[in-house]
Amino acid sequence: MNLVETLRQRSELQPGVRALVDPSLSGDRILTYSGLNRLVDYLSFDLREKNIGAGDCVLIGISPSQEMYGYLLAALEVGAIPILCDRASPHDEFIEWMSALRPKGCIIPRRGWVGSHFDGVLKNIPSKIFVGRVRSQARWLRLGKLGALEERPPNSPALISLVHENSNHLSFRVWSQEQLQESIQFLVTQLKLKAGEIDLCASPLHLLANFAAGLTSIIATRSGRYLSRQLEKFKPTRIAAGSPVVRRLLRNPGSPLHKVFITDAPIEQNEADYLAECIQRANIELVFCSDLPLASLALKEYERKENANLIGSFFPSVEARVAVRDGAESPSAATADPPESAPLGQIGELFVRGPFLPNRQTLASLAEDGVACEGLTGDEWRATGVSGYFDDESRFWLIEPPAG
Repeated sequence: MNLVETLRQRSELQPGVRALVDPSLSGDRILTYSGLNRLVDYLSFDLREKNIGAGDCVLIGISPSQEMYGYLLAALEVGAIPILCDRASPHDEFIEWMSALRPKGCIIPRRGWVGSHFDGVLKNIPSKIFVGRVRSQARWLRLGKLGALEERPPNSPALISLVHENSNHLSFRVWSQEQLQESIQFLVTQLKLKAGEIDLCASPLHLLANFAAGLTSIIATRSGRYLSRQLEKFKPTRIAAGSPVVRRLLRNPGSPLHKVFITDAPIEQNEADYLAECIQRANIELVFCSDLPLASLALKEYERKENANLIGSFFPSVEARVAVRDGAESPSAATADPPESAPLGQIGELFVRGPFLPNRQTLASLAEDGVACEGLTGDEWRATGVSGYFDDESRFWLIEPPAG
């Protein structure tokens, strides 16, 4: 099933409910579920006019906004493969990735991060859609559905994310159609998403899960002053964000947030001590792995021993094991046969697997004709690159890397 079908079902179930709120210079812009559905259909028509269709990669290089998420859903509707990128992407690596992925189209602002830094990349992209912050909505508000949903094979690529990691390199992640569906449902379950709630969130995957569950999503601004204003005006009840953002928002005793998921676990002890003071006002959970949480732990259960941080128990749908690797050779991103599981208490590298996990690929692994997901079934074990151990209660302890 095409993921956008879920959005259409939501627009029929709750057409007048606010789906997406984002700030602009002229004030907050609000889209209901029916309005978002019409916008996505209009933008899908825009993509088809640019000859962007099933199997084509399209770079989405605009900031989180109604347009950004509208084009993301529109690309999924026509069966294209959206490419989401981190603004902190290293220059040379980003150019290398674009040369390998060969996007057929790009959606960019006339002035902005992509356009000002990567002119050479843009010259080689056949179709360009320039998006401004101000859009006349009169046309698409009158439109109905403009085309059928493009059904794609379950193992065909659905979404690509270029993520800037701590190693100052880009990590390439690709979801198949089936994996993206599994990921969205996994987030709905593990983040306890419930229709009618208001979520302050800026993560693309989380917003897709919000749409599937029927939440109102507020696109969080980067500015602290405007972020506080969003909190006061819309009174969101939940948030999934890093601890510095959460700490700032919970500083106000009257904060409406009561379901808080901190996505940068483990956290510093001083952060944990401060947030512990807010437990009476908010239910705070630490989640391990920001894109797709692998484990969660209530803040009151958080422990730290020397250089080890308690992550907690992994979710039932996540298989995890610690393995001790021989030699200095780096593991592959995915393998059907990881090293043998280490005994309890022994430190080793963490491997995980689950049907919802995206495939981490390298430039060398890209097929000659583009991105491919064939042969990756979700049964592969994935090396995480982090070390730790399981205690006798099957809880995982993350070992901090040595300084320097």
